[in-house]
Amino acid sequence: MSSAPVRFTSGVTQDAVWQPLGLVGIPDPFFYATYEDDFIPYNGALYTATLDGGTVAQTVANGAGGRILLTTAAVASDFVGLQLTSAAFNLTSGVKCAYLTRIQVGAIATTSFSVGLIQTTATPATITDGIYVKYTAAGTSMTGYVVTGSVVIGSVVIPVAPVNATDIDIGFVMDRSGNVQFFAGTNLVGNKIGSQNTALLGPMATIYNTSLTGAFTTALLNPTIAVFTTAASASTLVADFQLAARER
Repeated sequence: MSSAPVRFTSGVTQDAVWQPLGLVGIPDPFFYATYEDDFIPYNGALYTATLDGGTVAQTVANGAGGRILLTTAAVASDFVGLQLTSAAFNLTSGVKCAYLTRIQVGAIATTSFSVGLIQTTATPATITDGIYVKYTAAGTSMTGYVVTGSVVIGSVVIPVAPVNATDIDIGFVMDRSGNVQFFAGTNLVGNKIGSQNTALLGPMATIYNTSLTGAFTTALLNPTIAVFTTAASASTLVADFQLAARER
């Protein structure tokens, strides 16, 4: 059964009446600092790809909606990392921050990956600052981390694992109290009519601010997708979209 859209004929906004865009009637485009890419098409000039013999390219073989394919070389411990050309996000007390991506891997038995907001780096296996989700090859779960100055100040097991050649949505949100909620599951983004696996409704895990053993990093952070192979064979990771957003 379809429903007609709700119509706000006077508009809608997050801004107070005394703010410059408060009477315009459109959402304030600068309320959040936002990066989003659906890879339609993939613009490589926006990114720094760290290639240890691998490749990053547009693909149409793994689903619709604009996708890119990260492929490592067929050498154990090889990796491909993808970041923006400059970092633009940070973690500030009292300010919301979020990250989201949809990915799929070709062979979970020999593929590890990390996604999230981390420091700009040419060695994505060594994360010194940020919030990210890591999957280790052949694992049955993922782990969410909060890291400051190379010290893990918080971590939590996310009881979800990827499946070969199957999309998985992974994300987190840091609320204004400094709690970090992690989400992971199939088809968490988009049309939910008749297609949602309710067993995977989030959040799947939370790192509470009161459990952190240190302060959030002050470093600028970069949206990151990184894939690693653990065998002498190429590993692949397909990304459908990626988003980062931080309140101003």
